Amino acid sequence: MTVENPHARDLALQWIRKEPVASSGWCTYAGLLATQPDDALDLAEIEGLLQTVVKGVSRAPNRVRYTMNGFVIAVGAYVKPLLAQAKATARRVGAVSVDVGDTACKVPLATAYIEKIEAAGRVGQKRKTIRC
Repeated sequence: MTVENPHARDLALQWIRKEPVASSGWCTYAGLLATQPDDALDLAEIEGLLQTVVKGVSRAPNRVRYTMNGFVIAVGAYVKPLLAQAKATARRVGAVSVDVGDTACKVPLATAYIEKIEAAGRVGQKRKTIRC
């Protein structure tokens, strides 16, 4: 699993910039947020990635839009020091439109999802592992 690789952060940042694997990069970084202690994360870098989402989500490919939205949710859910920034980003981005084909799948609204986690008192609760 990529998240458990010692080079996961570097791989995530490299993949985020390459369209064919950008979705994997956003997903990997979200996994790092979920499993790594806040003091092991580069908060300034994550804030920069939130800005990247604001600037690029509307023109990103379908699957990348979905994982960028998930990244914003992950920041709000797992990185307590950046909760306010994640909520502000979610408000700026709004509803993310993704063509999920002829399925019942829906794209979660980041603002509502983060608020639900916050109301449950679970912001900052890390996972031990990520399962695919």
